[in-house]
Amino acid sequence: MAEVNILKTDSRGRITLPSPFRNEPLFEYMVEGDQIILYPVRTVRKYPDMSDIPAEELAPEWIRREEEVNKDTRRGISAYTPTQAIKRIKK
Repeated sequence: MAEVNILKTDSRGRITLPSPFRNEPLFEYMVEGDQIILYPVRTVRKYPDMSDIPAEELAPEWIRREEEVNKDTRRGISAYTPTQAIKRIKK
């Protein structure tokens, strides 16, 4: 029989992973009944092949509006409030 290890949560509901898993940056998980199974993931998987999905035809007006918006090359503004953003725009 495989070795069974039980992970206990701390007071905030977080789980401390066993030492071999602590340096893993990414996990895939499966929920089976009352258990969660973690699998370390070494690489991010590619998106599935979607070539068989039909392409959607978009309205010409919608395409024109999107091109206008996407041509905007102004720099972004970092601000905590709308008032602060307006002040930074005026500078």
